[in-house]
Amino acid sequence: MNGNTPPTTGRQRLQLDFSAEAFKHLEEIRQLSKANSKAEVVRNALRLYEWYLKSVKENHAKLQVVEGDSVKQVEIIF
Repeated sequence: MNGNTPPTTGRQRLQLDFSAEAFKHLEEIRQLSKANSKAEVVRNALRLYEWYLKSVKENHAKLQVVEGDSVKQVEIIF
C-alpha cells in the first residue's frame, strides 16, 4: 500500500449528483422516513429496489395495496 491509499474500512464512498428537484425529494423522504441521513435513505431505497427485482421481476410475484377492505393490485413501471 502506498502513502496515497486510505486504509480499507469495509466501506466504499459513492458520490451522486442530483438535480435541485431530486435533492429536494430526497430530503423530503429523509424527513418522512425519519432517517438519520440521506445516505440511509439511499441504502433503504436500494434494499427495497433489490427486493422488488427479486420478488416481482424474477419470481413473478404480485404487489397489492390494502386499504381497509379494498385490495388493489399494483404494477410499478420504471
